[in-house]
Amino acid sequence: MVNEGLKFSLTLILGEGTCQMEKIVHEMNKELKDRIFPFWSKLKDEENGGFYGYVDYDLNIDNKALKGSILNSRILWFFSAFYCLDKEKKALELAHHAYKFLRDNILDKENKGLYWMVDYKGEPVDTRKHTYSQAFGIYGLAQYYKATGNEEALNIAIDLFNTIERNCRDENGYLEEFDRNWNLKENYELSEHGVISSRTMNTHLHILEAYTLLYDVWKNSNLKKSIIYLLNLFKDKIYSEDGKYLKVFFDDNWNTTIDIKSYGHDIEASWLLDKAVDVLCDEEIKNTTKKYTMEIAENILNNVYSPDGMVNETVEGRTDLSRVWWVQAESVVGFFNAYQKTNDVRFIEASKNIWEYIKRYAIDKRDGGEWYWKVDENGKPFEMPIVEPWKCPYHNGRMCIEIIERVKNSEV
Repeated sequence: MVNEGLKFSLTLILGEGTCQMEKIVHEMNKELKDRIFPFWSKLKDEENGGFYGYVDYDLNIDNKALKGSILNSRILWFFSAFYCLDKEKKALELAHHAYKFLRDNILDKENKGLYWMVDYKGEPVDTRKHTYSQAFGIYGLAQYYKATGNEEALNIAIDLFNTIERNCRDENGYLEEFDRNWNLKENYELSEHGVISSRTMNTHLHILEAYTLLYDVWKNSNLKKSIIYLLNLFKDKIYSEDGKYLKVFFDDNWNTTIDIKSYGHDIEASWLLDKAVDVLCDEEIKNTTKKYTMEIAENILNNVYSPDGMVNETVEGRTDLSRVWWVQAESVVGFFNAYQKTNDVRFIEASKNIWEYIKRYAIDKRDGGEWYWKVDENGKPFEMPIVEPWKCPYHNGRMCIEIIERVKNSEV
């Protein structure tokens, strides 16, 4: 139950009584049910399994596009999480459909792990194994288990956890990209700006996220140790105590390979790290982690946030001013999380204002649309795909679900 001070300050900032918060929850429920859920539902591939992997800017579906493991795992997570929230029968049916495709077509039953990419019929076309993909497989499967109690799905998730720990971890942390037989390769898929990096903050963050959800349903001591190990890596290797941000790309020995400040990842990590320590019930690591995640959120609020949308990143001193869909979504949750920790009304105002910005510019209001990939500083959309291997219902769907659940659980 939320404390009385939090109730009182929410009442002050959100308007008379709790009407304004109820309005936002109503809007997010509507966004889930009337736009995000219907859009992704119509991408179900009845003939070949899974979901269509590409929708262009003009909303044309390519029913022969490749199907990525990350996209399918995130779709599995979304429909499972939506069912847990709303008990929508169709969501459960779609989660079953996504699960079957992952199990039967994306899972390498001979060498373990998930392929990077299959064709539209479900045949492997890119058999690389990426740690990031395995993590999202765990994430989707753990949520599906929460929705269904399917023991087979939980066992696959556990096997993926053991596969990561056996093949993707060395004495310094987690590695990135491998061939089908788990021989190490250059990290092509999660490197950027022409620099190949051996370790990334992004992969470590989403391993942690996946392990957190898995631990919620499988209280295993080795899994707990791995979560603590990851949290220590964030504190000791990834977090910049001087700059109050997370470094992004590294070599084998955790030296940064390029100077990047990724604002979306910072605000996303500020609440995902908090969620990880919350499941552990370890007060010492919780206090240490929540101290620096608060510093990250404060840094973003003071130096990056604008009610006119969150900019993307700064690379070697040059800032990308575009407003990316997932950065906006993560900012809503990250600022709300910071407000719940501090009662500082600046954070709830920032969360509300980014939601207002999303409604004005990020949401694609065309008939049959979802969210634009990104818009420029004036709110004009870039003509980029609405669906492709990285564009998914995970960030915007999760934003709605997180805010709805957080408000409900706060009894505000």
